[in-house]
Amino acid sequence: MTAHLPQGWAVVRPSGTVHSHANGSRPLRERLPLDTSGGLDTMNADLAYFAALQENLTALATAERPSIERAAVAIAGSIAAGGVVHYFGSGHSQLVAVEPLLRAGGLAPVNVIADPALSPAAPRHAGAAERVSGYAAAILSTADIRAGEVVVVVSNSGINAVPVEFALGARALGATVVAVTSRAHSLAAESRHVDGRRLLDVADIVIDTHGRPGDAVVPLGDLTVGALSTVVGAAIVNAVTCRAAQLLVELHGQEPPLIVSQNTGGDAEHRNNALLEKVRDRCTRG
Repeated sequence: MTAHLPQGWAVVRPSGTVHSHANGSRPLRERLPLDTSGGLDTMNADLAYFAALQENLTALATAERPSIERAAVAIAGSIAAGGVVHYFGSGHSQLVAVEPLLRAGGLAPVNVIADPALSPAAPRHAGAAERVSGYAAAILSTADIRAGEVVVVVSNSGINAVPVEFALGARALGATVVAVTSRAHSLAAESRHVDGRRLLDVADIVIDTHGRPGDAVVPLGDLTVGALSTVVGAAIVNAVTCRAAQLLVELHGQEPPLIVSQNTGGDAEHRNNALLEKVRDRCTRG
């Protein structure tokens, strides 16, 4: 059975060719202009996504090492002194902020500031709310952020009022602010902050996701599919966690307070509960 495609659209076939309503069959690379420096001359869109993801992760693992190190040092120092790490994001960036909460292999002293109005479950509402100047102050008024602690603010674009103002407010409280954001996307778009500032302008430490403007990476005709920011953001969060845990041992001589999977049996639940009890008044538990 032959599919009827809209004008200009294409279906990617395993053979590495594209069958198009408008153009017949042409080599995939002519329709999907990809970086094939890794040796792949043609590929399906799913493989193109994985290739772009791999390229992105490789770039940030090299270029962002200094920023990741600085963030890990700050987090390890704060936890060693009895502090907690706060994570904040809006819209789909909130998914990254929630990633380290009670995560197997993650740190116990983690607090997520997940405002319901900014939930990715209501993306259109969140998209409108994150542009409202002054709203971050309301969120900060109920957040127990203390001097010397670390606040990780996740915003792929970094241009909306709420993440920028949240970062500024957290710094005013004496916290070290780590931004997880795309420089390319942020600089390609106009800031919606009243003073034209971006998250990368106001954070103490910036970890660049190396994401592209618009986030999606696989072109299909005139459209693009396959966003990277959530996957890459989660990778950054976990990489920083790994290094911070290592530094707790190397610099502070402390056993890192790591959550273990409750699905492994043994005394995992007892261990986790003991760690969480120490921070029960500071951290979200669900």
